[in-house]
Amino acid sequence: MALIAFLFLLVGPAIATIAFFRRLSTRGHLFLLSLCVVYGISPFLLTWGAFGSAKRFGCSAEAIRFRCPSPVWLGDVISGLAMAHWLAIFAIPSAILGVIGLLISGILQHRRSRTTGGTSGETPAVFYRSRHHKVIAGVCSALAQRWHQPLAVIRIVTVVLAIVIPGFIFLYLWCWLAFSIEPRLQQQVDVKGDSGK
Repeated sequence: MALIAFLFLLVGPAIATIAFFRRLSTRGHLFLLSLCVVYGISPFLLTWGAFGSAKRFGCSAEAIRFRCPSPVWLGDVISGLAMAHWLAIFAIPSAILGVIGLLISGILQHRRSRTTGGTSGETPAVFYRSRHHKVIAGVCSALAQRWHQPLAVIRIVTVVLAIVIPGFIFLYLWCWLAFSIEPRLQQQVDVKGDSGK
């Protein structure tokens, strides 16, 4: 339960850090900003939808549970959704942190584009996911190259961590979203450099 609460708290900041690493355009920032706002109000939307569904299917409220005439299992689903508003305890602070992070990222991106004049192109990312040596997303290959470790060792450690720590999959998915794949120009330079050896 604590892990689920921790993951709910991380959603907003994780969305904001995607904007930091990807160096998104204004449209990208606005999309992520709207995603944070929807995430923050989603517990209330789920509860509102549950009460609407209960009325539509003729379910009756008994204390904190709903009973539906048919199908019977629908009462349990509506009861669970009706209690979703408690998730706002985690979703709203997370969404607020995400919005603050996105605003800071947007301001920094605007300042960076004004100082460079927009002529020098994009600044290089912290690291790129590999285009060549990927099985799923190229995250392990990028980590192996960054830390100067064998690729097989990084992949084995990743699989073990994904089995042992349930939330590790979300970290991998976040890396997939946060770090862009290596540009084709860099790939062609690497291939030309390797052929000359």
